[in-house]
Amino acid sequence: MSSRSWFLLFSLAFIWGASFYFIEIGLIYLDPFWLVSIRLLFGALPLVLWLFLRKIKLPIKLRFWTSVMVMGVLNNFLPFNFIAFGQLHVTGGMASIVNANTAFMGVIVSGLFLATEPATWNRVVGVIIGVAGVAIAIGVTSELPTGDASYLLLGSLAIILATIAYAFAGVWGKVKLAEYSPTQSAVGMLICSSFISVLCSFLISGPPSMVMVSHPFDLIQVVLGLGVLGTALAYPLYFKILEVEGSSNLMLVTIIVPVFAIILDGILLNQFVTGSDLFGFALIAIGLFIMDGRLKWLTGN
Repeated sequence: MSSRSWFLLFSLAFIWGASFYFIEIGLIYLDPFWLVSIRLLFGALPLVLWLFLRKIKLPIKLRFWTSVMVMGVLNNFLPFNFIAFGQLHVTGGMASIVNANTAFMGVIVSGLFLATEPATWNRVVGVIIGVAGVAIAIGVTSELPTGDASYLLLGSLAIILATIAYAFAGVWGKVKLAEYSPTQSAVGMLICSSFISVLCSFLISGPPSMVMVSHPFDLIQVVLGLGVLGTALAYPLYFKILEVEGSSNLMLVTIIVPVFAIILDGILLNQFVTGSDLFGFALIAIGLFIMDGRLKWLTGN
C-alpha cells in the first residue's frame, strides 16, 4: 500500500478504536438505544449537509431506499446496539477484540451466499484460528467489576451478534447496492438507520435522559467523537480505502482497531486487558493474515 493509504488506514483505525471509549462515556448517561440514536443522527447530519453543499442528489427509486433501509438495519442499527449493550458488561478494549470477529464472520457468510467468494483453504484455516482467538479472549479473562463472569459472556455474545450483522450487511451491500456510489449508499443508509433508531428509542425507552446536558464536556465527546468522527467521517475513509486498496488491505483495520481501543481505555479509563486477552488477539491477527493470503506458507498454498 502507498504511504497515503497507510495514513488513511491508521486514521480509520484510530477513529473506530476511540469509538469504544466514547461508547463507554455515553453509557454513563444514556441507555444503549438513545446512545446509538445520537451516534446515527450526528453521523447522518454532517453527510446530508455535505451532499446539500455539493448539490449531490440521492436516488428517488423505491428500490434504492428499501435497499439502504435493510443495509441501515444490518450495518448500523443492529450492530451498534449490540455493541453498546455488550459494553454494559465488558470494557472497550475487550469489546474491540471480540469485534475483530467481524472479518471471520464475513468470510463464512460470504462463502455461503456469494459464489465469487468461495471458502478457500487459507480462508478456512484463517477463520478457525481467528475464531479460536476470539474464544480465548472471551473465556480466559479476569473478573469483571461485578465479579459475575456470566455478564462477561453476555456482553461478548452481544458483540458477536454485532459481527454477524456486519457480515450479512457486507453481502447485502455487494448484492443490492453495487450499482450506487459509496456516498449515496452511506448517506441513504444513515438516514434510514437514524429514523429507525429514534423511532425504536421512543417506543422502547421513552424520551431520552437529559442528564448529559449538565455535563457538556461528555456531551461534546459523544456527539463529536461517536457521531461526527466515528460515523460521519469514518464511512468516507472506509470507502476510500476500499476503492483504492481493496477489501483484503482494508481488513487490516480489524487488527489495528483493538490496539488503539486498548491504549485509550488504559490511559483514559484505567482499564487494562489481560495476557490471555492479548494472546487471543494475537491469534486473531494471525488468522486474519492467513485468511487474506499474507501468511500462505502456514497453509502450504
